[in-house]
Amino acid sequence: MITFKCLNPADFEPLYKCFLAAFSDYVVSMEVSREQFRQRLVRDGVDLEKSVAAFDGGEMVGFSLNALGKWQGQSTAYDSGTGVVPSHRGTGIGKSLLEYMFEVLLDQSISQCLLEVISTNSPAVGLYEKLGFKQTRKLAVLADIGTEGGHKRASFELRRLQTFDWQTLSSFWDGYPSWQNAIDAVTRAEKDCRALAAYKGDSCVGYGIVFAPAGNLMQLAVQREHRRQGVGSSILGALQAELNAPLKVINIDRRLDETLRFYEMQGFKLVLDQFEMVKTLKN
Repeated sequence: MITFKCLNPADFEPLYKCFLAAFSDYVVSMEVSREQFRQRLVRDGVDLEKSVAAFDGGEMVGFSLNALGKWQGQSTAYDSGTGVVPSHRGTGIGKSLLEYMFEVLLDQSISQCLLEVISTNSPAVGLYEKLGFKQTRKLAVLADIGTEGGHKRASFELRRLQTFDWQTLSSFWDGYPSWQNAIDAVTRAEKDCRALAAYKGDSCVGYGIVFAPAGNLMQLAVQREHRRQGVGSSILGALQAELNAPLKVINIDRRLDETLRFYEMQGFKLVLDQFEMVKTLKN
């Protein structure tokens, strides 16, 4: 018999095991250590007591992880990961799990649910649409296949970014980051981030932030009047050199043509697209 319940911190080990099993055949590798999984939950802001799981007897066979916060001014539950182990797929567990989750969130007066789903995962996209989710953005996921940064550095200096003046930094943006890369995510994961900024004198003209455990570039932005001067490529190259590993760029708004061209010029290639989707919850 399948049962559903909210999780608690004591469920971490079976959740980790279930996560690996559920994503063992995923289109991209989701293999992570226990510590990397824990760091992921912290970055996303997951609240296990507001997250739900499905059990077959005493074994966890599915889960939906929720992070609670504000998104576009609304109280929001962000889906940090939903999965069902291969042996229990096609049985309706995923749909029942999400419907159970919606009731939990309604009890918490949450206004909406937010998630990302790979655009080619037709069964998942179809399920979310049937459950009332609407597409809000198409997001690109990129992988580095040979970044060469460090151009034209004479006119600016790279320094460690010690504090985050978000009013200034966000003024460099052309769009807004996804949940995993947003200001709140950087704040939650700050101890696991590496951040560099380019300065002309005392003025910051660009910056970049990497979530080191996964090698994910969370944010990279350059003041508009200082673009095409090597600022972004130098920051990118320095961050990659510091991590000594290829970087990934997760969830760039597909409408940001200039940003996508920049990454292409730096040796990044498109790996996949995701749909960002939102469902309004009604009390």
